[in-house]
Amino acid sequence: MSRSRALLALALALAPAPLAAHPHVSIVASAGYRLEAGRVVAIEVALRFDDLLSASFVADFDRDRDGRFDPAETARLERETFAGLAELDWLSHLRVAGRPAGLRPPSGFRAEIVGGIVTYRFERKLETPVDPRQGGLALTLADPSWYVDIVLDPEAPADLSGEVPAGCGLSFAPDTSFERLLAPVPPVAVLLGCERSS
Repeated sequence: MSRSRALLALALALAPAPLAAHPHVSIVASAGYRLEAGRVVAIEVALRFDDLLSASFVADFDRDRDGRFDPAETARLERETFAGLAELDWLSHLRVAGRPAGLRPPSGFRAEIVGGIVTYRFERKLETPVDPRQGGLALTLADPSWYVDIVLDPEAPADLSGEVPAGCGLSFAPDTSFERLLAPVPPVAVLLGCERSS
């Protein structure tokens, strides 16, 4: 097993930790909602890994040492590391009007190296598009077991793309819906809400 697979397995595949546990991997994340015809059709996620795991990914998967992942290297990275996030629902959790929403498995996986740091980017389509005017959406990027510590990028935490209805926008709030969450502070949800027309 490669070093990066071993590190990721350690962080992601262990059983829930005792209360004294601490994260093994740190990620800075960005989230987005993509809309078509005023409906949310997909979420977009970027996960920027910490120095240690990034260095391991680069050492194990950038075979030609050119500072980028070519298509073959990306496919191997997706197969050997990204696929392991399935058991954590790819760290992406969506609620509509307070209820879990159906998300399809990721598509469009990309991995990039910038300044030695590895970022995964992918999209997850909603099983059923949602009109945000009919109920607010909350997208949380989190690992309920707290083996992965995820914080939103302070410079670019979230965005909207596509055809956004007038009066709709983003806000942020703690997400206390994770019953098993062992972190001392709840993760932050990216909220998409719309003003009620009078």
